[in-house]
Amino acid sequence: MAGRIAARLAELGISLPRPAAPHATNVPFSVTGKLVVVSGQIPLRDGAIAYTGKVGVDLTPEAAKEAAALCFVNLLAQVQAAAGDLDQVK
Repeated sequence: MAGRIAARLAELGISLPRPAAPHATNVPFSVTGKLVVVSGQIPLRDGAIAYTGKVGVDLTPEAAKEAAALCFVNLLAQVQAAAGDLDQVK
C-alpha cells in the first residue's frame, strides 16, 4: 500500500523515476544514522539530461523552473531509495 507521501505525489501527477545509477565516483546518497545526504542530482529524464545552459541565455526562466523541478523529483527518488519509504523522512 502506498504511503501518505506517495499518495500525495500521485494526486499531483508526479511519479518518481527509477533512481539514477551512480556515475564514476559519484555516490547518489549516503546514510549516516538517521541522516540521508543526497548529491549529484541533475535534470535527468529517461536517462538523458533534459536541460543544459544558463538561465536567460540558453534557458528561459520557465525552462529553468522545469529543470529545477525535475532535479527535485530525482532527489526524492534517491531519498526513497535510501529510506525505503518517504513517510519515514522527517
